[in-house]
Amino acid sequence: MRPLPAAALLLAAVAGACAHAPAPSARAATPAPAPVWPAPPAAPRVRWIASIPPPEPQAGTRSWWRRAADAVLGIDEAQAPASPFARPFGVAVDGPELVVADPDGAQVLAIDRTTGKQRALTCPGRPWIAPMAVAAAPDRTRYVADASGVVARLPAGGGCTLIGDGRLTRPTGVAWQRDRVWAVDPPEHRLVAFAPDGRELLRIGGLGSGPSQLHFPTAVAAAADGSILVVDALNFRVSRFAADGAPLDRFGRAGEEEGAFGRPKAVAAGPRGEILVTDALTDQVKIFSAAGRFELAFGGSGSGPGQLLLPAGIAVSGRRVYVCDSLNRRVAVFELEEEA
Repeated sequence: MRPLPAAALLLAAVAGACAHAPAPSARAATPAPAPVWPAPPAAPRVRWIASIPPPEPQAGTRSWWRRAADAVLGIDEAQAPASPFARPFGVAVDGPELVVADPDGAQVLAIDRTTGKQRALTCPGRPWIAPMAVAAAPDRTRYVADASGVVARLPAGGGCTLIGDGRLTRPTGVAWQRDRVWAVDPPEHRLVAFAPDGRELLRIGGLGSGPSQLHFPTAVAAAADGSILVVDALNFRVSRFAADGAPLDRFGRAGEEEGAFGRPKAVAAGPRGEILVTDALTDQVKIFSAAGRFELAFGGSGSGPGQLLLPAGIAVSGRRVYVCDSLNRRVAVFELEEEA
């Protein structure tokens, strides 16, 4: 009779653990509920769901069956899977995949949102220097803003072409809106629009605080109504522009209170027109109405579930919100609750 393979032994161990695990102690800790905002008893509007990679279990908190399975595999409790990220900074949702720009790791990763399987995206012939932001078009073409001075266009079928080479200094944000690729260039205080073939179509901004001016813009996002949202970081505001470059409106002010900005980093449009902005000073995501009225902040400083350290890029897909939790080396996943 042949010996059972290791996988079968593991299955037997886990099954045995499930069938014969000792009853939990009366003193066993009850898992804390997932964080929600606002705090009870108010009706929740945002809920923490998960993080990528998953949180590491604290020593001594593994279940009996988990310890049994790890014993079969020879896994020490002190061992923990390493994060695939050095400092995740930009994120986009592209169908079943989450695409993450990691400047300190000089990499762009595509991660299956269901299985967690990951793969590296490359620009053949041009290694990444500092990929800061990503965007995706409906045909699954990805655009990567690399701080070396280009936006790389990665079609779904493979290959890579460069946009803005010689016309951008250090792009840190990129967005796709219909037939245009938008990039922000902080040192030049500009928002620039390109055609997919690389032709420059529009250049907006210039240093200042006027309606058409910008001061170190860090990120850009497309809104469902066709407008463009720009994080105008050193003006401590979000500025909205029409597709033809005309200024529409702006909101924000400097400060640490809930409706103000300390270090605004990135912006995304929500499913009901709301505007979500990451703030790296308060380690929060701040939600504003489409008109710029402050509504809610979620997150907070730390490394626990729902907490953030230097949040940067943000993407919204349906009711799911993905936030680059840079110093925790993970992507935090939240969910917007449906309106009653």
